[in-house]
Amino acid sequence: MLELFGINFYGYGFLIGLGIWVAMEIALKNRGTINKEVLEKAMVWAVVGGVIGARVYHVVDYWNRYYSTNIVRILYFWEGGLGIWGALVGGIFGLMIFCYFNKVKLIKIFDILILGMPLAQTIGRVGNYLNGELIGKNGEPLFAYEGVLNLILFAVLWKLSRKQQKDGYIFGVYLAGYGVIRSALENLRPAESIWKIYGIPTAIVFSIIAVLIGGYFIFRRKQV
Repeated sequence: MLELFGINFYGYGFLIGLGIWVAMEIALKNRGTINKEVLEKAMVWAVVGGVIGARVYHVVDYWNRYYSTNIVRILYFWEGGLGIWGALVGGIFGLMIFCYFNKVKLIKIFDILILGMPLAQTIGRVGNYLNGELIGKNGEPLFAYEGVLNLILFAVLWKLSRKQQKDGYIFGVYLAGYGVIRSALENLRPAESIWKIYGIPTAIVFSIIAVLIGGYFIFRRKQV
């Protein structure tokens, strides 16, 4: 946290905001035939849904350990505590609602908005570093590992986006790619920081679902 002219600035919150802005700018510059005004409105729904989903995921994870006795701090998201899987689910639901009421093709919007997501995540992991978060059980800098892998995933998506792809392909590659990244790194986290359901890490469950859904969009037949 930095105090300037009596105002507190939180590095984590700033970097999360920066990541969102970068992802939005990438989407706007790669919107193809999608109307700019429509895309901007869609992004608002995605961001609001994503932030809410990310916070809900984290709060449920830490409810018994912290938030059950610190209710008011549920709203202090700038201090840290946003779950990426919650962000994805919340963002997707936000987009589904927007596209349904505005008669917009959902999958095309997914492809456009997801393109900058790995880069936004990389920026967000720098925020984890500033907060002293995401350190492995043996002291590994997991924030750096995931940040670099997300950067590689962004490069892959960017290269794929330069060629005409079937609708949903970019979205599918992201889901499958990040699902693999998260699964590979989950075992390096300290045991006490892993949220489990019936003994299975929740992040692994979400990762498997993401890989399966991603695989569907990658390998499904191109629309006629």
